[in-house]
Amino acid sequence: MILHLILLLGSLAFLIASLGLFRLPDPLARLHAGTKASSLGVLLMLTAALIRFPDAWLICVGSAALVFLTAPLGCHAIARRLVRLKKTKSET
Repeated sequence: MILHLILLLGSLAFLIASLGLFRLPDPLARLHAGTKASSLGVLLMLTAALIRFPDAWLICVGSAALVFLTAPLGCHAIARRLVRLKKTKSET
């Protein structure tokens, strides 16, 4: 029962992330919605996988570590480039 609830919450987080990607007007806001909500969805899904398959804890922890290390760095790199593009367009 609790497993299904965690899976449902993870799916809801992914749904919110995808709606944020389509509905938010600014590219920086879209990045925020895409990375934060999807990271939460991944965490919830991996938690459910860990509950269902307790022997696969190393894979779940490793996957969560990779997601939480790469998603913020990728988001930061894209946002930094967008800010630089806006700055160069406003100077010309």
